[in-house]
Amino acid sequence: MSRSACLLLAGVALFSISSAMADPLGYTIDVTTEYQFGGPPSGPTFLGCCTGSPDTGFVILTNNGATTFTGTLGANAVSGFGTDFSQSFGSQTLAPGQSVSFSVNDESSNMGGYGGAYGSVQTGITIFLNGLINGTEAVNLSVNDADVHSGVTNGSGLTDAYVIQGGNPFGYDNGDAIETTQAPGHFEFSEAAATATPEPGYIALLGAGLPAVMFLARRRRGQSK
Repeated sequence: MSRSACLLLAGVALFSISSAMADPLGYTIDVTTEYQFGGPPSGPTFLGCCTGSPDTGFVILTNNGATTFTGTLGANAVSGFGTDFSQSFGSQTLAPGQSVSFSVNDESSNMGGYGGAYGSVQTGITIFLNGLINGTEAVNLSVNDADVHSGVTNGSGLTDAYVIQGGNPFGYDNGDAIETTQAPGHFEFSEAAATATPEPGYIALLGAGLPAVMFLARRRRGQSK
C-alpha cells in the first residue's frame, strides 16, 4: 500500500479514537427535597449547614448511575428578604449508590422564599453539581426548587414543588402543619452512555476514504505491472 494510503487510514483511525473519547459516559443523579422536623435525613452523609431544628428543608443527592461524580455541589439561595444563604461543598465524591444531604438553613420556610422578591413568584433555591464524571467528562448541572416536583399538592397555596420554602411559590409561611407533611420532591439528572454504534461522522469519513484507498491500491498494481 502506498504511503498516501497509509496516511489516510491512519487519519481515519485517529478520528475514530477521538470520536470514541468524546462519547458520553452516562450518569444518573437523583435530587430529592423534603421538609421535616428535627435533624437531617438518616442514611445519606450529611454535609452540614443546619441541624433542622425545629424544622427545615433538606436536599438529598443520590448517584444512581454506574459512573462516579467528583466535584462541587450545593445551592444558590438568596432569600426573598435579601439574605444570601448560598453554600458550596467542594471536593465531593459521589460513587455509584452513594448519597449526600444538606440543608439551606434552619426554618427555611420562614425566609420569604428564595430566588425572587417576597410576594412574587420565585424560582426557589438552585441546586447544582459541577465537576467530572469518571474523572474525564465535565458536567455542569442545576435545577430550581420550583422544578423539583412531588406530584402531590397539600393545602391552600401549595404547589407540588418549592418544598424547601414550605411549598409556596411566593415565599409565604404556610405553617408547620402543612410544610412538614409535604410529599418529597423528585428530579433526575440523566445522560445515556454511548453505545458501540459508530458515529455518523466517522461512517461518512470512512465512506469517503475507502474509494481513495482502493484507487491508490489499483494505481500501484498498475505501476508494478
